[in-house]
Amino acid sequence: MEFVVEDHPDPLDIDVLETQIRREASAATGLGDEVDLAIFVRDAGRVVAGISGWTWGDCCELQNLWVEPSLRGQGLATRLIAAAEAEAAARGCSQTVHFTYAFQARALYEQNGYELVGRVEDFPSGTDVLWYRKRLPPTLRVDIGSRRPGRRH
Repeated sequence: MEFVVEDHPDPLDIDVLETQIRREASAATGLGDEVDLAIFVRDAGRVVAGISGWTWGDCCELQNLWVEPSLRGQGLATRLIAAAEAEAAARGCSQTVHFTYAFQARALYEQNGYELVGRVEDFPSGTDVLWYRKRLPPTLRVDIGSRRPGRRH
């Protein structure tokens, strides 16, 4: 056996780790498999905004939220959050969490009903990492537009 530090690991090797962790977590909790959640805004086929994460059991983690700089301030991020929350609720989720940094969209989450539940200071140095949570009402539904079948983990 050898330990190898890799700066650019093969994505398939990372998939091995993630698949094994998910398999063991699913077996230990009985909550089923993690399912990807992604919503994109496209302009002429090009992604100009989107949100992604996953759902598992009754929870959702939103990992990425991005809006092209020229489109910011038009409510796209709020609409993406609402659409992701609606999809999470439709999948049976009762809460969603999102990690972000203090220099990013902190006000956005707070304006959309998220509560700060955790903070790690100076991560990285000069800013804090923040962990937000929002409890979802069971009746939450919005029109999220068209669907494209995705892959499951």
